[in-house]
Amino acid sequence: MTNNKKKLPEFEYKMKLKMAIYGFVLYLLLTTTISFKILATLFNNSLELLNDKNEPSILAKIIMATIIAFILFFF
Repeated sequence: MTNNKKKLPEFEYKMKLKMAIYGFVLYLLLTTTISFKILATLFNNSLELLNDKNEPSILAKIIMATIIAFILFFF
């Protein structure tokens, strides 16, 4: 006897809301200037991740977005 369960829209909504909240919190935590400075030290300042005003470059934002995407994908 096979048991075919349909996904409930309520369950999908809760999962999407949960992932949105996780993404929001991770974005707030990982996009501070301190986290970009930590990221620059991890790359031994070989890449120009911060400019003179301590603003992140496009490359730094892409790297941080990739980190957030991996965290959300695996959890």
